[in-house]
This record gives sequence, C-alpha cells and structure tokens, in this order.
Amino acid sequence: MTKPGKFSIQLSGTFILLSIGISTLIAFSVGWISRLVLLTSAGINPIRSDSTAIVIREASSASPSAIIGALLDDGSSKGMSGKDIKQLPTPKVLAGKQVPYTTYTSKSFPNEGTSTSNTLHIDRTVPLYMSSQSKKQFDGGPDFRSDTKKSTGDDKGWKPLNADPPCEACSRGKEKKSELSMTEEEVAASSINEDGHNDDSDGLHLPAGQHLLVDIKDVDSEFLNSEERLASAMIELTNESKLTLLSYHCHSLVPIGVSCAGVLLESHVAFHTWPLEGVITLDLFTCGGGKLVPLMPLIERLFSVKQTPSEGENEEDIPEPTLLWAHKLRGFREGFAPGYVRTSNPLDEGLGWSVLGRLDFDMKRPLLSTKTAFQHVDIYEVLDPDQRDLESYHMSLSNTDGAYESMHPELFVPNKILFLDGVQQSTLYGDAPYHESIVHPAMFTHANPKRVAIIGGGEGATLREVLKHKTVEKAVMIEIDEDVVELSREYLKEWSDCSDLVGSTNDCFEDPRAEVRYEDAMQYFISAFPSDEAVDGSVDKFDVIVMDSLDPNVKISYAVELYSNDAYIKSLYNGLTESGILVIQLGESNADDDPADEVGRFENRAIIKKKLKEDGFKSMHIYTEEHCEFQWPWTTLVAFKDANTKQRWHRSVAETDVEIRKRLLTTKSGRSSLQNYDGATHYNYQIPPKSFEICHCRQEET
Repeated sequence: MTKPGKFSIQLSGTFILLSIGISTLIAFSVGWISRLVLLTSAGINPIRSDSTAIVIREASSASPSAIIGALLDDGSSKGMSGKDIKQLPTPKVLAGKQVPYTTYTSKSFPNEGTSTSNTLHIDRTVPLYMSSQSKKQFDGGPDFRSDTKKSTGDDKGWKPLNADPPCEACSRGKEKKSELSMTEEEVAASSINEDGHNDDSDGLHLPAGQHLLVDIKDVDSEFLNSEERLASAMIELTNESKLTLLSYHCHSLVPIGVSCAGVLLESHVAFHTWPLEGVITLDLFTCGGGKLVPLMPLIERLFSVKQTPSEGENEEDIPEPTLLWAHKLRGFREGFAPGYVRTSNPLDEGLGWSVLGRLDFDMKRPLLSTKTAFQHVDIYEVLDPDQRDLESYHMSLSNTDGAYESMHPELFVPNKILFLDGVQQSTLYGDAPYHESIVHPAMFTHANPKRVAIIGGGEGATLREVLKHKTVEKAVMIEIDEDVVELSREYLKEWSDCSDLVGSTNDCFEDPRAEVRYEDAMQYFISAFPSDEAVDGSVDKFDVIVMDSLDPNVKISYAVELYSNDAYIKSLYNGLTESGILVIQLGESNADDDPADEVGRFENRAIIKKKLKEDGFKSMHIYTEEHCEFQWPWTTLVAFKDANTKQRWHRSVAETDVEIRKRLLTTKSGRSSLQNYDGATHYNYQIPPKSFEICHCRQEET
C-alpha cells in the first residue's frame, strides 16, 4: 500500500530501449550535421564519390576549396575528412641481407591536421629478391655517366658506370653464409651486401654519413596526394638502392598533402608534398658507405611524375618536372677513420662543396664519373642562376623570332666542369681565359717557338692553343693518363676543337704537328735531359715548355715531386734551348693576409721558385688571370733561360697586337681564334700582383 503523497512509475523494458535508441539517433544526427557543416565550410565535399581529375595549372579559375575537394573526392572508401583508407605496402627484407633485430618505440599525438595515420614495419617473413633487371639498373657503385648514344627514356641520361664496392656501412650486419651452403637465389642476392650499404665486416662504425636533399616541382598533383603511391615509391627507392627500410610512418594531411618518414637500418628517408603547388621535398640520409649520388636517376624516375594533361590540352604544353638536388657529407671522418685524408676523397674536395653541395643550381647533371688507373674523373653540366638561368637556356633552344637568346644560343648553354680527384681543372666558360693565359704570354714572348712541350694538359686545350701558332713545327704532349685524354675527347670536345683553324684538323690531337706520349713526364725529362746536353741527340730541345699539371698545393706525393724533385726541375732547364721559356701554373693567387709561401699552404710554390733560380734561370715573372672560373685568380710563372728575353716580355700593347696578327693561323670563320688574350691583357700580366709582393716580404731572411 502506497503511503499518502507518494507515487511510483513503472517503465517497461521496451520503453527504456526505445528511449536510448532515439536519444542516440538524435545525438548522431546532430553530430553528423555539424560535421557536414564544418567540412562544407572548409570546401571539402563529404558526400560526393564521383572521380574528379584536376590540373593544378588551371587552378586560377577555381577556388582553392574546389581544388581540394576534387582531389579528395575519388570514389574510394573515406576517412573522416574524405581521405582514402587503404592498406599501405609493407617493407620487405631483401634476400641475402642479414638485418639485426631492433626495438621500436613511438609516441603519437592526436592532431586535427591529419586525416589518416599509418605505421608499417618490416616484414621479416618473406625475403624480397631483386630482379635481374633491377640489379642491372643500379649496382650500388659510385660511378655513373650520361651516354647519349644509348640513353633511355626513364633515366634521362643518367647511367651507372664502373661500379666499385662502396665503403663500410654503419649497420651491424651478421657474418654472411658461405656460397657453398647457399641456394642459387641466395648466391644471386648475396651481392647486395657486397656492394650495398650494409657491409660491416671490419667492425668500423664511423660517426659520419651522407645526406641527399631533393626538391621537385611541376609534379602531378594526384600523385602528390596519394599516400599509397608515395609510400610505394619510397619502398621501391629503398629496395632498388639496397637500403633496409625497418618501418615508416605516413600522415595524410587536412585538407591535402602527405608527409612520410621512414626509418632505415642505415638512417632515414622522409618527404613532404604540396599537391596544389605540384612540389615535393625529399631527404635521404645514410651513415653507410654506399654512394648516394647514383640514386638520383632512380629518385627522378620514381618521384618526378609528370602532370596529366586535362581535356583539350596538348602534351607539349605541360612542363617537365624540375629537379634540384644537393649532396653533403655529414659527421666526422678525420680522426675516426684510420688513415683518412680529406683531400683524398673527391666528395670532400671542390666537387663536394662547389657542385654537389649546392641546391640552387637550375640544372646539375653528371656527364661522367669514373676511375682511371690514376685518378677519379668527374664531369658535370650545370646552370648557375647567378650567371645563366634555365628560362634563358630554354629560350635559346627555341626558334623565337627576334629573341636574343635564340640568336646567340652559344652564350646560354650549360657550363661543363671537369674534376680530377675532386679538384676543379677547367670549365667550359673558363676554358679560353685559363688556357690562353698559360700558353700565349710565353709563346709570343719567344721570337720563334718551333718545338713546344706540354706536361699534362689531358683535356687537349693547352695543345689547341699551342697549335694556333704558325711557327710551331712540333708540339709534344706528355700525359700519364691516357683515359683522361680519351674521356675528354668524348665529353669535352670543345677543349680539343681545332676545326676553325686553317691548316689544322677537326680534332687537335690529330693535327700532324701534335705528338701525344702517354708516359710519366717526370721520367721522360729526367731520361732525355739529365744534363745540359741531350743524350746522344735523341731528343731535340724545346723552345717552350708548358707545365699544365697538378696544382702545387694538392697534398699528394706525386704533386709534391713535380714541384720539388731536384733532378726533374734541372731536366726542365736542360730541355730548353738557350732562349727557351718555361711556363708553370702555380695554383690560386695569394691573399693579402696570407703568410709567406714558405710557411703557408703554398710551400711547394716557394720550393720550385727557389730551385728554378738555383738551376740557372735568369729571369722569372708571376702573373694572375681572374676569369678562369676558379674561386680565386689563377697564378702562372714564366722563367727565362736568357735574361734578354724579358725585353720582349715588356713590349707595348701595340707591339703585342701586331705580333698576334702576324703569328696566329687564320680561321675559317674569319673571327679571331683568341677570346681573352690580346696586347692589353699581356700588358696587365707584366706587373706582378700586389698580394705576391706583400707575401714575399713576409718571408724570413736566411
């Protein structure tokens, strides 16, 4: 019995369930409508599922929100922001690789700026065997070239060449199995360790690495917004380059864009995309010894995806992706690697910091990278926007009427740079100033140079300048490295081009006055001229000797010998006629604040100047040329066996110009065969630079 003033309500189970269901439905509807309003206000269509192709280049007529919505709306299953929810590819262990087990620690933070987040770990259960085609495309070595005769569409001229096994890596690889106990597939795959990044047999783990930075624009927007396609490209990059991808983590961003970071056994790979702008930036860092620069053709093939033409658009109007890249050595080697000398590593020399390390070149393409029996040879083709930009170069290739660039295309071609052991030797635009300055001042100072010797000069440009003189009957070039000559004839044809000289040949090396000897120039002169009298008269003396060889400040034993060997320097004196002239390139100029050569980095220069005086040269003169495209003005020394020769050295501008017109061979084009040297230039050479006077006065009295 219910007490007065009290009451009770009895609810059935059905009523309770209906109430909960209705409340849930109302809450879901309110949330769904709110989501719809928020996403619509951001320009994202959460409902449509029809596939929409969009070309970013035409975005000027569409709002950014419309572009974003079209990119996101591709008919796939969607996440909260409309992004695809897909199973991304899993990285695999390459067959033949011994991958140590690692621990994994991560921390993820909720962020409204991402729509999907995926983390994939290496699958150790199924080894991935590299196909024979893939192994042929990339062999892990440091050498590559552009072969214009056999170029293919995908690699755009990049070709691996003469691969050497790379250095040790920083990984902790296990001992490899004997081939006797391996299957046929395992034997084929075992080369991955031998020439890849994970050979660590000597236990050397350097605190050093290599960093490859790549920026690409004009890339297809749909590719840049596809987490799956980008992840697949990253996995293919690591597989074909024989790196080990332990795991990777990708975020699809709101409203569009993708960021991925991969953890390598060797270090990391990461990239970020801007689909609206058609841009991707990528960086790859490895602490292994495998060279990274040869991966550039692979990166270009995987990530430089050309934009898809829209309806009615011509394929020719779509720009090719533009790729900027830089390679840098990181960490510390000297003091950690026994016997490591920075100057012996081409990547640690001028090649590394003046070309590979720069990210601002409009074009940077390797034409050649190979080793000869004596040295490492690199030839690069570059466009420096501070001097010539890509737009002007493209204009020079067009047939645009009245355009200055198309009328003078020779002024806008990319520069070519030759490196030997990483040290810059000459450039296309610095070729004439350098080689004219080292040859013609001495040649025109001599009254009648008939026999000329060239020490070094493998590019052929010094020989070219000598052969321009009518008086020359024999030009003997002594070069120790025949491969440098042959490679220069193939890749640097301009350096040995005599086709415009009347009476010469198309190739200067084929001129009947030229004699090329592939031998050690030091031994040649010591054997031929041990005294002031030629041995049995077998080798006639020379009127001019041009020493165009290694720089005096290069810290290798052979370079030191060239500038300090008593017998060799004396043989140069003995090999000259009584009025003979010796020419020696002495490297970069002094700065005003440099110490005396005797105690500074130009010690070899001081040594040879002293020995030349002791051996009997009566007069010596130093001059510099500033237009050789080196980082500093370049120094040349001329030494006269006869003191009276200096009278011709100090001739007037007019006298030198008259001698030039009399002496030089005429040209088929009617133009002067000289680009830089004339009477006024020679007049400037007559006065030594002030910096040499200052540094000379700093030497201690002995």
